[in-house]
Amino acid sequence: MIPALVVALLLAPPAAARPDRKALLERAAQATAQGRRAEAEALYRDAATRFRSVRAMVELARLQMADGRQADALSTLGQARERAPHSEDVLSAYAQVALAARAPVPAAEVLAPLARMCPTVAAYHYRLGIALLQAGDVTGAVESLERSRTLEPDRPLTLAALGLALVSAKRHAEAKPLLVRSLDLEPDGVEALGALAEAEEGLGELAAAEDHAGRALARQPDQATANLALGMVRMKQDRYADARLPLERAARSDLPKAHYQLSLAYARLGEHALSDRHRAVYEQKLAEVEARMKALRSATGATAAPEDTTR
Repeated sequence: MIPALVVALLLAPPAAARPDRKALLERAAQATAQGRRAEAEALYRDAATRFRSVRAMVELARLQMADGRQADALSTLGQARERAPHSEDVLSAYAQVALAARAPVPAAEVLAPLARMCPTVAAYHYRLGIALLQAGDVTGAVESLERSRTLEPDRPLTLAALGLALVSAKRHAEAKPLLVRSLDLEPDGVEALGALAEAEEGLGELAAAEDHAGRALARQPDQATANLALGMVRMKQDRYADARLPLERAARSDLPKAHYQLSLAYARLGEHALSDRHRAVYEQKLAEVEARMKALRSATGATAAPEDTTR
């Protein structure tokens, strides 16, 4: 006799077929395109869970980034890396999210092998250079950005980033023509204008530096590099009270050298408590750079020491 359970199963109407992986991803993509973000996220989560879809996890992370949920996106892509540790798409997406979250060491950890595996992809060398610059490895940043420029000689963002890295390395004369070229290609590049001002300040071209810093700040008043350059120009002009405001704005971006210059400005103004406070913050920021460099060496095998950030 056929067991009753089997009979029941045979007589039951067929269950609605669950969508397969491809159909589920297509539904999620359609929901995204139509602005139904919550539905799209749920569908991508379903695909990631049921089918262990790495593509679904990458798309889910993009939705999370678009919503400003950087920590969630990093977590999602971290899980994707565990499932597909050698996937170029996963590693590239992880690096971009890490850079956006200003987590340069995790970004460099995946970008270094990507740049080796794909030596002709300029974007990987560019992003690695940005990660190394954020981490404090200026020498490594210059090398990576030079490789990117060799592959894409006239990309304004690469020229601006390389110029800024060279300024950080105190190679102001080398930085200036790259920054001028970047502005030729993209005249509204505020980052390039700020970096050019800092290069000119380093070369002693104070009038030009003040002009370019002013142009950058007219477009973006809180631009850190331009504020720093303007503050340092005014320090060289012995205008310590006038230097204070732009240096304070630069310090909000946690530039170590901004705190160092502020400590000098306050000392000249006789405000020694504030001078001591910014000197202490400067020392703390240097310690943080050293800690990042130690983590970077552990993650990537980099051997460079942190650069002198005092100017």
